[in-house]
Amino acid sequence: MRKKSLLCLWPLVAALSVTPCIAQPVAPDTKPESVEALRAEVAGLRHQLDTQRREFDARLREMEAKFAAIETAAAKVPAPAGQVSAAAAVAPPRPELAERSRVLPGRLGGAVQSMNPDVSAIIDLNYHADDSKEGISHVLEALPGFDHTHGGEEEHHHGPDEGFNMSHLELQFSAEVDPYFKGSAIAAVSEDGAEMETAEIETTSLPGGLKLRGGKFFSDFGYINAQHSHAWDFVDRPLVYQLLLGDHGLNDKGLQLSWLAPTPFYLLAGIEAFQSGGESEMSFAYSGEEPLPRHDGPRLWVGWLKFGPNLPGNHGLQFGVFGATGKHQEAHDGQTENPPGVWTPDGDGIADHWLDGDTTFWGGDFVYKYNSPKPYGQGDFTLQGEYFNRRKDLEMVGNDFNPALVGNRSIANQDGYYVQAVYGVLPRWRAGLRWEQVGLTNHIDYPDGSEFSGDASYRFGPMIDWSLSEFSRLRLQLNRGEYETDADRDGVTELYLQWVVSLGAHGAHKF
Repeated sequence: MRKKSLLCLWPLVAALSVTPCIAQPVAPDTKPESVEALRAEVAGLRHQLDTQRREFDARLREMEAKFAAIETAAAKVPAPAGQVSAAAAVAPPRPELAERSRVLPGRLGGAVQSMNPDVSAIIDLNYHADDSKEGISHVLEALPGFDHTHGGEEEHHHGPDEGFNMSHLELQFSAEVDPYFKGSAIAAVSEDGAEMETAEIETTSLPGGLKLRGGKFFSDFGYINAQHSHAWDFVDRPLVYQLLLGDHGLNDKGLQLSWLAPTPFYLLAGIEAFQSGGESEMSFAYSGEEPLPRHDGPRLWVGWLKFGPNLPGNHGLQFGVFGATGKHQEAHDGQTENPPGVWTPDGDGIADHWLDGDTTFWGGDFVYKYNSPKPYGQGDFTLQGEYFNRRKDLEMVGNDFNPALVGNRSIANQDGYYVQAVYGVLPRWRAGLRWEQVGLTNHIDYPDGSEFSGDASYRFGPMIDWSLSEFSRLRLQLNRGEYETDADRDGVTELYLQWVVSLGAHGAHKF
């Protein structure tokens, strides 16, 4: 009977799988693609359906084999006469079975998905070239107010290598676990190994618009931070993100509680607590090793608010504000006093002075989108921007060369922003332009009483990309930057060529 029940599910699941593909009417004003392009799309859909059918058939056969084994084992165990019928007559109903029978009809798709989660992979290949003497990474590491290193002056790369670059292979697994939770995990696989990029659990049935999220995840502050690199409109991360949060943005282990307000407009608020183990090394680095003090977690708190008015037609608009505060520690390489009163790194790779304190940042973001009725993104328009202001307040807790400075404070304040626009010039073709500045505020008070004030650096660049389908994209991008470095003002031009493909089922991106 169980085998027949499972087989009876197949027509329903097949209908549910096919319905989204055939139920969407084509807009009367949609312009048809070429016959070859339409044939390619039909072949792609047929391939996806065949793959899903094979996976479901294999899962059904596996479950049928398990049920058959259980029934065979149960038949071999004798029971005293009358005992089974008596137990069945008095046994209370099992609540978990009753709940499953109640939930399954309404959440068939989720139940099937929990047995066979969505799996996808992102492959990102790019070529990079620039005209600087030592590479854009070296230039960005020399920006006063933004240049720093930790734990023995190890290098921090803020840019790609010259030539071909292979961003990590992104393997994603996601599914609805049950009526109460859904989960996802992303493994970042590179030539040097694999690491856990995200692994998160999220509630789906809390009352009052509440949602709880836990694990390792990207903070939802701002706009770009929570996006994976393949979802960006440009190849590289904005300068303000690179220089204030590092190459990986704000991504750590912790909890998030968000609340969707019952208002006639969009209003979402959230608070996050992160362990802050040094993932965001530019602003929230942590060591806890002598002579630096230990701090119990969570060591980083983030809060944000997103607001979106109701606009008519195909227009969408969202504003956001955010703030964060957390522990930050720095360990710097040895220094020599030459000439007297001027301390310069001696470059021996051994840290000799340490700072401990707090970093806070605040800012705002906005995004406007117009969804054109024309086919394949033609006429679509997106305008977005973000502003950051960061303050580091650190105390000198150790100095092997100048112990008299212990107890003095270093206070640094930097900021930055970017604005970008992207427009669908043709079906599947987009063009974009980005302008960004960092260091409009760039001031440091050092522990020895000296101070520094620097000028701003800027970068702008156009891009054009071609999405051959929903699963592949080619992009060309140019950057031109003027950077205020320690030595002089450097002008650098960069070229990017990017090729991105997506394999398997991939979830929709946020607004």
